[in-house]
Amino acid sequence: MSDRLRLILPLRLWLVLSHGLVLSLPLLAVLGTGALANDLQMQTKGELVNQAAWVEVLAVETLRDARRSRRRASLDDVGPQLTPLLTQARESTLAGVRLLNQDGVVIATSGDALGEDLSALEEVQVALAGEIASTARPRPPPSARQPLDSVSRRAPVRIYVATPVRLDGKIIGAVLLMRTPREELQALYHMAPTLGVGLLLALGVTLLLVFVSAQVLSRSLRRLSLASQTIAQGGRDAVSELVGVQRSHVAEVGQLAVSVTEMTQALQARLSYIREFAGNVSHEFKTPLATLKGSVELLRDDDEMPADQRERFLSNAHDELNRLERLVSGLLALARAEEGSQREPTDLDALLGRVAGRWPQVSLSGAAGSLPGVPAQLEAAVENLVQNAVTHGGPEVKVLLNALREPAAVVIEVIDDGRGISPANLPLIFERFFTTDRARGGTGLGLALVKAVASAHGGTVRVDSAPGRTCFTLRLPLQPPGAAPRAGGLTSR
Repeated sequence: MSDRLRLILPLRLWLVLSHGLVLSLPLLAVLGTGALANDLQMQTKGELVNQAAWVEVLAVETLRDARRSRRRASLDDVGPQLTPLLTQARESTLAGVRLLNQDGVVIATSGDALGEDLSALEEVQVALAGEIASTARPRPPPSARQPLDSVSRRAPVRIYVATPVRLDGKIIGAVLLMRTPREELQALYHMAPTLGVGLLLALGVTLLLVFVSAQVLSRSLRRLSLASQTIAQGGRDAVSELVGVQRSHVAEVGQLAVSVTEMTQALQARLSYIREFAGNVSHEFKTPLATLKGSVELLRDDDEMPADQRERFLSNAHDELNRLERLVSGLLALARAEEGSQREPTDLDALLGRVAGRWPQVSLSGAAGSLPGVPAQLEAAVENLVQNAVTHGGPEVKVLLNALREPAAVVIEVIDDGRGISPANLPLIFERFFTTDRARGGTGLGLALVKAVASAHGGTVRVDSAPGRTCFTLRLPLQPPGAAPRAGGLTSR
């Protein structure tokens, strides 16, 4: 949709328009569906039937009075007596009245159709057969449009009702009445005094609801907007502002505030993670880069350096390059684990078998089955645990890779009988770049990767260590969370 066609309106105006539309819907439905017009026609038909019954009684009683003085008097004989009464009735009921004999000829009328043969009309035929009939026919438009307060009817149709006239069980004629029903607008105009009070009351309630809902909603949205601006400007107190919005009376606004709060905390944690990560990387890269720089400068500046010394500098540079390569590879693996990946069914028993087959001192027991996961990351995590045990356990270390399937999780244990981990180092081993094996090229990223993989799969990793027994326990839930975890929650602080 073009920007020029989009309506950008204040919340209060949207609420007024929407509530006003809802308020007018019943009236629009009544007028638009023709329900009111149909009801007015049915009302007119009922009134005409009642009037026809009155005309029938009047005609029968008049005929009976005539027969007291003249036994053979017929309905045609009393017609002239009835015409003035029908004319008078028309003035109060606005209905045209025709009294017909058995042949369908008008013998008394409120108008000027006296003597007219109406036997061809379908409703007259039905009435002369003993049934009540009605129909609606289009009405020719009047020469001038009648005002709403006029007694004249404005509808485009006229209702016709025909009823039989019975005397002593015999049909002696029929009554034909016709009248134009009221138009919908005309009916509403006549109901205006009563209807107006109700509409004013409904309008007042509507405006009150608009005001209250606008105040509640706009206040919460305004606070949410201010908190979002604070977040965009890097403010640290945005979370405390969002806590108040979470208690909003509007459930959706409260839920949105909760989501924004979680997003803000994730962003802040991510920023802290990036700052800490950048500091660690800078520190870890500084030493090998300094060594490389010094070695290159010495090799460049001293053309007469002895061959054995040159070889030693080149060997040191090569070792530092290898260390940098391991650091970069470890950092890439750690970043991929913390970002999360698409999970797929993973056969853990086959995975553990491959890992255990890479070291002769590693034995395998138990069964883990399968679970949704990222196979490459899970294999890297188990391999890092086993390699850590083999590397630090001593030359005679034995490592047991044990798997256990619980009702809600898979537990993988890496147990070795080596020297154990000192109490001072135990709280630090999952920190990035912490290593006690830097002299042999350790990067301090292996166990950090294990923790990142565990967190990315919704699981945990812990360690218990004493001389002669160290056990790393990797616990992975069978139903990991579907959403990718927040980066700030994947690393140890």
